[in-house]
Amino acid sequence: MHASHAIPLPERSPLWKVFWLYGVIPSNLVWLAVAWLVDHGQLPGATLGLLVFLLGYTAWIVAAVWKAAPKAKDPRYGVMAQALTVVWALNTVLVAFFLGLQMVRAMVTG
Repeated sequence: MHASHAIPLPERSPLWKVFWLYGVIPSNLVWLAVAWLVDHGQLPGATLGLLVFLLGYTAWIVAAVWKAAPKAKDPRYGVMAQALTVVWALNTVLVAFFLGLQMVRAMVTG
């Protein structure tokens, strides 16, 4: 197997795989890591870096779900996946922004 085909591109994958295996599960694992770092109050730079990564990853997964949605067996699943992913993205942006703002403020005020 050629190295470029080892991991299928999201646009070539079925919607369920893009949504669950590339989107929901990894996003929740990253949020779990962020929550753990915040709860333990250490490594604010790592936490901020993880939040920046999460924002980029979220943008990527929204695009991936959008590309995979038209291939759903039932068009309603495509629409639901798109809607859920957009709402998840909005939530991610807002929580990351306010959490990051709070962390930066704490770092500045010491």
